[in-house]
Amino acid sequence: MRWTLRKVQPPAYDAGAMGKRAIWLTFWAIVAISGIAYGLPNEVSYTIEAELNTQQNVIQGHEIVKFTNKTGQPLDALYFHVYPNAFKRGSNSRYQQELREIAGLQDLNAIYADPNDDAFMAIERVALQTEREPVPLEFSIEDTLLAVRLKEPLPDGETITLSIDFVYDLMEVPPEAQMAAHWAIRSGHRNGVYTIALWYPKLAVYDEQGWHLEPYGYLGEFYGDFADYVVQLTVPESFIVGATGQLELEAVGAGEKTLRFQAKDVHDFAWVAAPNYRVRELEWNGIVVRGLSLALSALPERALSALQYFSETFGPYAYPVFTIAEVTAGGGMEYPGIVMIGQGSDYEISHEVAHQWWYGAVGNDEFNEAWLDEGFATYSQERYFIEALGYAEASARSTWRFYEPGEIVLQPASAFSSLRAYARAVYTKGSGVLWMLRGLLGAETFDAVLREYYQRFTFRNAKTPDFIAVVEEVSGQELDWFFDQWLRTTKTLDFAVKDVQSERLEDGRDRYTVTVSRAGEAVMPVDVRFVGADGSEQMLRWDGQSAEGTLTLESAQPLVRVEIDPRHWVLEENRENNVWIARQASLPGGLPLWLVAAVVAIWVSRRIALRA
Repeated sequence: MRWTLRKVQPPAYDAGAMGKRAIWLTFWAIVAISGIAYGLPNEVSYTIEAELNTQQNVIQGHEIVKFTNKTGQPLDALYFHVYPNAFKRGSNSRYQQELREIAGLQDLNAIYADPNDDAFMAIERVALQTEREPVPLEFSIEDTLLAVRLKEPLPDGETITLSIDFVYDLMEVPPEAQMAAHWAIRSGHRNGVYTIALWYPKLAVYDEQGWHLEPYGYLGEFYGDFADYVVQLTVPESFIVGATGQLELEAVGAGEKTLRFQAKDVHDFAWVAAPNYRVRELEWNGIVVRGLSLALSALPERALSALQYFSETFGPYAYPVFTIAEVTAGGGMEYPGIVMIGQGSDYEISHEVAHQWWYGAVGNDEFNEAWLDEGFATYSQERYFIEALGYAEASARSTWRFYEPGEIVLQPASAFSSLRAYARAVYTKGSGVLWMLRGLLGAETFDAVLREYYQRFTFRNAKTPDFIAVVEEVSGQELDWFFDQWLRTTKTLDFAVKDVQSERLEDGRDRYTVTVSRAGEAVMPVDVRFVGADGSEQMLRWDGQSAEGTLTLESAQPLVRVEIDPRHWVLEENRENNVWIARQASLPGGLPLWLVAAVVAIWVSRRIALRA
C-alpha cells in the first residue's frame, strides 16, 4: 500500500538553529571550565592495610590517604565518610530515622541477626604524616561523618598525607539483608560469608558545589573521587577473597593469608571473603571474569555474556578484572570491578554488570543525581534483555506500561517520600527518559550519544548537564525543553485518536482525515502508525506542539487501524485512547460480525470438548 501524505503539522524546531546552539553551548562550556581558577577534581590515593578477625567479626585497619588540593582555595579541614556508624545501636543516625519514617520499621533491632550485635566504626588515631614523625590531629565524628581539623590550612595545589587507624565492627545480618535493597544493608556477614563494603574512612568529595557531606541514608547511594588504591588484606588461610582491582601478591603462613590488590582510577574499593567459595575464571579480550559462587552456577558465563554485550554497545569494559560474587548479605549491589549477587536472576546480574559502565567507569553523584547510574543501568539491562536474551519489549521494558511516580526525577534521594517513589522515579522513569530520547533522536544517533558520553567521561564524574551537552552536540538539537520537563517536573500528557473521516475520491481511492490530540502539560513529538487492509504500514511523526492536529492521507487500500506511539516510546499513562480500529460490517442491533464469530467459535469448541 502506498500512502500519500497531504498535510501534517509543521515541525516547531529548527534543526539548523539547534545545531548552532549546541556548538555554541560546547564552546562556552569549554571557555567556562578553562576560566575556573581551581583544577578539580582533587587528586586522591589510598594505601590500606586491614586484617579480618573472624572470631570477633572485626576489621582492624590502617589507612594512608594522600590528598592534593585542587579546590582553588585553602582548606582547614578534611572530611571522611564513616558509613558503618549508621548502624550503631541507639545512634539515631539519619539512616535509622529514615528506617522509621520511610520504611516504617519501628523495631530497629530487626536489622541485627544477633540481639547482642552492633555495627560501628571507631577511629583510634588520625595523624599528619611528616618526614620526621606523625603529628596527631584533632577529629570529631557526627553521624557518619569524620571531620579532621588541620594544624594549618592546606593551600591550593599542595599535597597532604594523613594516616588513620580504625576499627570496623561488622554486623551479622538477618536473612532479609541478602538483598541490599532491603533496609539498605550493604555490608556485614552471614553464614560465614563476609561482604565488606563502605568499610574504610572514605574521603568526601569536594567539587564545584563544595563539600558533599551527606550522611548514610535509607534512600540513595554514594559519591566518590576517582582514586588509586593499594589494599593489603589479611584473612584466615582457608578464605577465598574477591575484590576491586588486580591481585598482585598472595602470601600464606601461620594460619593466615595476606593478599595485596591494586586498583587504579576507581572511586571505591569493596571485597568479599568466605572459606567455601567455588572459583571459576574466564578470559575475554584480555579481561579476566572471575566468578565466586556458593550455590549459583555459571556466574562467570552469565556475567561475561552481559559484559560482552555492553562492551560492544557502549564501549570497552574499563578494567582488567571483573569479579562477580554470590553473597549472603548486601546482594544486588555494584562496586568498581566487583558486583555482589544475592538471588542470581537475569535482571540482578545484568543490572549490576551494567553499573560497571554507568557508576563504575562513568561516575556520578548518586545521592543527588541517581538517575545517571540507576536509570542508565536499568535502560542498559532492558536493552540486553531485548537484544541479547530475546525478550519482548513489552515484558523487558519497565516503562512499557508507565505510571507517573508523582515526584521529580532530579532531586536528592532524601527528598523522596518512599522507596517506591524513589525506585519509580530514578530507575523506571529514568530508564523511560532514555528510551524516549532514543525514539526522539533515532536508534543510531542515540547509540552514538551513549558511546561518546562513555568515552568522554570514563574515569570521571559526570553531571546531568554533561550528559545533556553530549546529547545536543551529537544530535545537533537543542533539548533543554525535553530534559527540563521529564527530569524536573511531573508533567504528564495523553495522546488520543479523536476522529477518522473518509471520503471517496474520483479515482477510486479514499481520502482519510485523521484527527489526533494531546492533553496535559507536557509536550512531545509522537509517531503515528497507519495500517491498511493488506497489512501494509506507514509511520508518520506528529510534532505534538498544539492540542490538536490533523493528518490527511490518500490510499487505494482501506485504512483499518491508527495507533499513536506504537513502540511505547513516550511516557504516557493512558493508552486506551491511542488506537482507532475501523468498524466492521455488523448485524442488526449493532453487533459486529467479528464478535459474533468469536462467540460462536468459543461455544463450538466447548461443545466439542464436552463430548470428548
